[in-house]
Amino acid sequence: MTVGRLPLGTMSEQDEPPTVPAKPAEEPAVADTRDPAAAQAMPAQPAEPAQAAPAAETTGDERVDQAVSRLAELDATPVHEHAAVVEAVRRSLQDTLAEDEG
Repeated sequence: MTVGRLPLGTMSEQDEPPTVPAKPAEEPAVADTRDPAAAQAMPAQPAEPAQAAPAAETTGDERVDQAVSRLAELDATPVHEHAAVVEAVRRSLQDTLAEDEG
């Protein structure tokens, strides 16, 4: 009898099979927009639908209504041009106000 040794292929009662930790839940796949190949592999997520602009109220002054109506163009205008549109509206309203005061 050999003390402390077991024949190959046998386990003592004290030996337990190794346990494998549970795999964490996988997170949903998200495309890495920096990697063009990954962006093509992932289906495009539908964008949230744009909300329609509320109906414009009239002020009773055609010049003011016309100036303010230009703000509706912002949705179809590139962002880098928004400041120019808003400035043109502001200038038009300022001119209308100056005309009425003068």
